Amino acid sequence: MAMVRVGAVTFDWYPFDPLVRRISEAAVDGGDGVEVICLRQEGEKKQEVYNGVRVVRLPMNRGFGRSLPLTVLSWLWFMLLAGWVLTWRHLRQRYDVIHVHNLPDFLVFVALIPRLLGAKIILHIQDPSPELMVAKASGRKGALIFRLACWQERLSCAFAHNVVTVGWPFEELLLRRGVPKHKITILLNSADPKLFPPERRVPAPYTRAESVGETEHSPFIVMYHGTLAERNGLDTAIRALALARKDAPQLRLDIKGRGEHLPYLKQLASELEVSDHVLFTDPCPAEELVDFILHGDVGIIPYRRNGFSELVLPTKAYEFAWMQRPIIASDTKAIRSMFREESILLCDADSPEDFARGLVELAQQRERRVRMTAYALQDYTPFRWEAMAQLYRQLLRTLSKKNGKPVASPASESTT
Repeated sequence: MAMVRVGAVTFDWYPFDPLVRRISEAAVDGGDGVEVICLRQEGEKKQEVYNGVRVVRLPMNRGFGRSLPLTVLSWLWFMLLAGWVLTWRHLRQRYDVIHVHNLPDFLVFVALIPRLLGAKIILHIQDPSPELMVAKASGRKGALIFRLACWQERLSCAFAHNVVTVGWPFEELLLRRGVPKHKITILLNSADPKLFPPERRVPAPYTRAESVGETEHSPFIVMYHGTLAERNGLDTAIRALALARKDAPQLRLDIKGRGEHLPYLKQLASELEVSDHVLFTDPCPAEELVDFILHGDVGIIPYRRNGFSELVLPTKAYEFAWMQRPIIASDTKAIRSMFREESILLCDADSPEDFARGLVELAQQRERRVRMTAYALQDYTPFRWEAMAQLYRQLLRTLSKKNGKPVASPASESTT
């Protein structure tokens, strides 16, 4: 088969962003060529080849906790830089497909000239902009921001030849907003087996400790990794830990990540007198994340309930399920679209007391933890990354007309 040349653009770091890395390496593994244009962190090379993917980094970084106007200005400046570099590289050796990752959606217009010259365009909606912007906004301006975000999303989707999204709730949303069904492809954020090899799976530490009578001295580790923003509900998790330790004093919460909410979370842990039982660590390279997951007993996803979190299928849920760690999560439509009730412990997103009850139950019920991990793995297995990667490679060939076949998105077995 002829090689498909792919140009990818992301307002993020590479290979730090796991989604962009999975997608890009899937194409390379299929024999295609990929160049990623992205941001540059201090100490990173301007260009390099990473696992077969050529990375072109622009002299720009991103911050956390910026105001919306400053964030939009950063997006626009990156759009100008990336558009120039993408066009120049396209004129030198043309791309067949240009794959643009949101946020923002309008970043897809960096591909204007390549599109006019025949390149096919993918817009990858990892997060729906209108819902995310409203979740970040405050006060009466939320309604205006929502309308503006819907407008730019509609224009961006119309500009793209294909819209990739990451779950069935997102697909339903885009369909309601007028994106044709034939234009949408679902690629779930499944765990990459390169980073989470099945042979690395081992019983959870507390389960191992129980087998040798060490539970009195072994912490029961509840873990979270990812962005530390108000919408992610880590304050609920810390409050729940403080409540739950009265009945399960072996509980410990390990949080790996960064974001604007970190100072508040540290202060809250101190005020609740659980600082010694909440461990904060910085993000790590993707290759090391498996070690963090394997060191814990239970994964937690305490997202707040809003229009955005109701739709989000977190990558960490797949990673916990694949590495066979039980999950406690907010009861959202998205989570229910993937997992059965037997597979996951669902809690009220706004109730630390409910999460505390869940923490105590799982800390004290070993057999339930074992059953949950088995059920969650069954739910996840049909949507493993190998299937998603093959679907993406088919999409590239269909768009570029290089031995392509019709692309069918994975079917949901959800009853929601």
